[in-house]
Amino acid sequence: MDLFDLKGPQGRDNTPGLKQSIFVAAEQDFTTIKGVKKTKLPGDSVTIDGSHAFADGKGFAKCYTTLKTAQLKLGNVGERDGRGKKIDFTFFHPGNSKEVAEFDRQIKNQTCIILVTTPDGEVLQLGSEGLGVEILGEYDSGTLDSGRRGFTFKVEGYANGLLFYEGDIKQLDGSIVGAAA
Repeated sequence: MDLFDLKGPQGRDNTPGLKQSIFVAAEQDFTTIKGVKKTKLPGDSVTIDGSHAFADGKGFAKCYTTLKTAQLKLGNVGERDGRGKKIDFTFFHPGNSKEVAEFDRQIKNQTCIILVTTPDGEVLQLGSEGLGVEILGEYDSGTLDSGRRGFTFKVEGYANGLLFYEGDIKQLDGSIVGAAA
């Protein structure tokens, strides 16, 4: 592997955090989960090579998250000559509707692919074929005088590193949004 220069922001924005909408799909609902590009340009080894394909009637579910609650971390795991990354992503969904309770119940034993968007429009993919992420929810009612009521979801998985998704995002209703949405 050839190394290359890593430059600073050079006056560009570097806003932290993630946008409020995330996209979740069960690994079993895909007909094709694309891998990373095989070309050798800088960034190709961490960029998904096109758009994923779904079985009929399937796609990404769009999930609302409370502003300033979604956070993604990739930590190091493994030993020398065998290192990887552990995905640690959390987000909060407010309320105690039947829909979110059912989402929590159904998602807990699935492996998934998740797409999250940075404030500058980069779409990051969590999970890959055969290494989908797991989503576990915890409910908190809050108290009458403080706290927040809803589900905190914790996402865990493993990867070789950060993945960038530039393909189309097919939603459950069949609509397609560009990856920078």
